[in-house]
Amino acid sequence: MSDTKISALPSIAAAADTDVLPIVQGSGSAAATRRVSLAQLRGGILADRAYHVRDFGAVGDGTTNDAPAIQAAIDTMATSGGGVLEFGPRSYRIASPVVVNGAAITFQGAGITENPSGTNGTWLRIDSIGFTPFTFTGTAARGCSVRDLGVRQVHSAAQVPGWEPTNYDFVFRVQDCLGGVEFRNMMMVGVNRGIWCDNSGRLNVERLRGQVFTTGIQIDRAYDTCRIQNIHFWPFATADDDVVRWQQQNSDAILLQRTDGVFIDDVFALGARSVLRLTPSASGVTNKVYVGKLYADFALYPIWIESSGVAAQIANLTTQSEIFNAGGASLAGASGIRIDGNNVRLQIGNLRIDDAESNAIRVNGSGNRLDVFSLRVLNYNRLNDGSAAIHLADVPTGTPNAIYLGSPPLLTGGGSGPVLNSGSNGHMTLGAPSGRLDRPGVTLGFENSGLFAPSATEVAVSAAGVEVLRAASTGTLTLGGASGAHGFGVSTPANSVNRVNVAGAVAAGTPSIAVQGNDANIPLALIAKGNATIRLLTRGQTAFEVNATGTPSNYIRTDAAASGGPPRFLAQGGDTNIHLQLSPKGTAYVETTAPLRLPAYTVATLPAAAAFARCLIYVSDGAANRRFAVSDGTSWRWPDGATVS
Repeated sequence: MSDTKISALPSIAAAADTDVLPIVQGSGSAAATRRVSLAQLRGGILADRAYHVRDFGAVGDGTTNDAPAIQAAIDTMATSGGGVLEFGPRSYRIASPVVVNGAAITFQGAGITENPSGTNGTWLRIDSIGFTPFTFTGTAARGCSVRDLGVRQVHSAAQVPGWEPTNYDFVFRVQDCLGGVEFRNMMMVGVNRGIWCDNSGRLNVERLRGQVFTTGIQIDRAYDTCRIQNIHFWPFATADDDVVRWQQQNSDAILLQRTDGVFIDDVFALGARSVLRLTPSASGVTNKVYVGKLYADFALYPIWIESSGVAAQIANLTTQSEIFNAGGASLAGASGIRIDGNNVRLQIGNLRIDDAESNAIRVNGSGNRLDVFSLRVLNYNRLNDGSAAIHLADVPTGTPNAIYLGSPPLLTGGGSGPVLNSGSNGHMTLGAPSGRLDRPGVTLGFENSGLFAPSATEVAVSAAGVEVLRAASTGTLTLGGASGAHGFGVSTPANSVNRVNVAGAVAAGTPSIAVQGNDANIPLALIAKGNATIRLLTRGQTAFEVNATGTPSNYIRTDAAASGGPPRFLAQGGDTNIHLQLSPKGTAYVETTAPLRLPAYTVATLPAAAAFARCLIYVSDGAANRRFAVSDGTSWRWPDGATVS
């Protein structure tokens, strides 16, 4: 290049792409003048620049249909591998479909201002029905994102009782992408349906706020983990009573169908039928839902599970179910948690439910299990009809429903409503770990005193680290020490109908041990071990002892008697003839405190003397001084030795 001054160069009307222009590279002694064409300069400056919708004819005046211009930009970008498509701070009317299917494209807005009019920032305006405004479809669209813009729909119906929204389709459909599409920092003002995702896992929705009338986010056939976080649905477009109350009967903030693993966190929704609804589709049900924090305000069924076999975990959940702007009245039929499926497994860490009309938690179906660590219920049983805070449906056939509480529930404002409904075979349990002797699962005052489970079939009680009671599923109960070293035990045979009842007594009364049961006559057996005796003690000393010799078959029976009759000692047993013996100790004698009465016979009716050797009888018709007779084993003899005759 010559050293001609720039001021001396000839002028031209316009530079062509081939015109050579001087540029200086470097500075100081390293500066050098280079030749470059205008085309080269343009190419360098515009290399990798983001696309802008205005370059393809978008006007952004809120009136012109900008969808064709946006589609033209997308088609051009698809030929060069995608990129960023910028939207200026304008209102872009969308009146025809836009489809992304050839490359990963980022829709980049210029930010949004929270307001009901859809102004200030980047807004997409929709005012006609019968089409899907934006569709991301096919595997080439994986990686697309929509950022920093708002959506506004026009609803012309008068806001009066019976109001319904205009039946717009979902604004965004993610269909058959088989992979991730992202929505971030967006606002939906007065939108009927927001985001639909089908057959496309790894959906990511972050910082979405607005007012959605029918469905906020709906997902089906998501076979890889989706993420939904920082959601804020509130009456941004209108807080009209008739509109919000329509939402309370018809709107689902997040609706999940067949999804395999979903992470949900920081969700708030005001005015909805449900905030999290799990419902089945032809492809299956939701499994493995993880919720961090969720707050449902003015919602009919904040958590609504219609699917069967669902597994879900919620860390922190707060619900409130008043009619919007109605002075505190509850929505008809409202429950904080409603389960209509079967075999649901729902775990909740901290749960607060306010203003349920009847039941704070209502579990229909069968085989459902809820685990709630901490439960607070404020204002349930609003109808004052005795409704329970927790309702578990009765299950005549199948597995009953159950709820396990990690701590006693805190119930306030429930009137006469109980914790759990009656008339159901469902059960509520205050759960705890099995524990051990020195650290029971349920502690009472001290960490080594309480209830624990020595095995899967036993429960036991420890006091100061010492086992004092154990009960087994076989019906065995031990008291006073560890099983095997206990002081008292109770065994219950299978199908037992007879039992022993021990009863105390009031002052001057007599404690008792009684036999009870179904049989009309029930014996009571006291059984000593081995050859040991049975003793009755009074004043600390043995007052009566029962013993047996050899292998006994003969025994003594005592009979009480009615008034006027004598009590009796009777010899009983297997032998035909059994003697009854009174044996004093040592050289002592047998004494009576009243005359001893002998059996009376006549001379003609004397029994055989051989059977009664050394026995004494009274002979009623003997001669003078001959009334007593003694058997010598052969004959009966008078006291003078003469044979009785």
